[in-house]
Amino acid sequence: MPHTGRCLTGPPGRRRTPSRLVRALALALGLALAVGPAAPAHAVPARPAAEAAGDPARADTVVCGSELHPALAKRLGARIASVVGSRDGAVAVGVSAFGGDLLCGYRATREFDAASVGKVVVLGALLRTTMDQGRPLTREEHRLATAMITVSDNDATVRLRDELGRARIQRFLDRAGLTRTRLDPGDAVGLMRITALDQLRLLRTLTEGDGVLGAPQRGYARRLMASVAEDQRWGVPAGAPPGARVYVKNGWLPHGDTDVWRVNSVGAFDGTPAGPYRLVVLTDGNAGMRYGIDTVQAVARTVHTTLNTPDAPELGATRPRSADQAR
Repeated sequence: MPHTGRCLTGPPGRRRTPSRLVRALALALGLALAVGPAAPAHAVPARPAAEAAGDPARADTVVCGSELHPALAKRLGARIASVVGSRDGAVAVGVSAFGGDLLCGYRATREFDAASVGKVVVLGALLRTTMDQGRPLTREEHRLATAMITVSDNDATVRLRDELGRARIQRFLDRAGLTRTRLDPGDAVGLMRITALDQLRLLRTLTEGDGVLGAPQRGYARRLMASVAEDQRWGVPAGAPPGARVYVKNGWLPHGDTDVWRVNSVGAFDGTPAGPYRLVVLTDGNAGMRYGIDTVQAVARTVHTTLNTPDAPELGATRPRSADQAR
């Protein structure tokens, strides 16, 4: 069913353990000052101190750490800081690359409304439920899941949400370690509260495997996220290397009848010169949907370029080429 335009509802390095991931990204929010003695972290203010003086929330820093690629982490942090420091509205960023060795975060535990990014949680809960019940997806579940992810169909999402029930969705969040994700009291998927840190964890569950989903379920999720409709493939895919395999879900939702938008994009990438990596950009308070897309895509281009061509110059925001790309 057509979408309404509003979204309601290098080679891999040493792998970090999930607890290390949590620790390193907590750093990105100022909860600590270093990843640890073996993994230097680099903190870069996202805005000049003079700009932030009247608003402590604007004084946040981008923190990147890597044992194997410390110079790259430092460069990436500086470039992300330059982009987010030039944009209005609220922004959060999470990056995980080289098997979790390189981690970057900016406001990574700040809560945002999920918009349609929350549909990935519903998909994860559905797939885990079929595992628990020892059965494959039914034809109807497959139809609904495909519509929910590939064209962001809201009616399909509501059907699956209601069939799963709040308890099963919460059980999936608990099992996946999404401790900072909060379901909406009224069960609106788009008003689920999410963080960049939890979204990185969720992408790991769907793409790399952590025991929450089996290989067939992960493969199914990847196939859906690789098949998102062309006019909804803006966001974190912007600037991805040619030939990269892209798994994406976007969310876009205005505040009531205003032109102030939440715009979110989450994605995983493989088949790149840098190997597999994950990228999350969450935004709110955007003066129009296109402004939010510009912010997300400016961050994405910077991340892709820095990871895959580390000596490339910093990139700024570019508007989508046509209105279709902003839907």
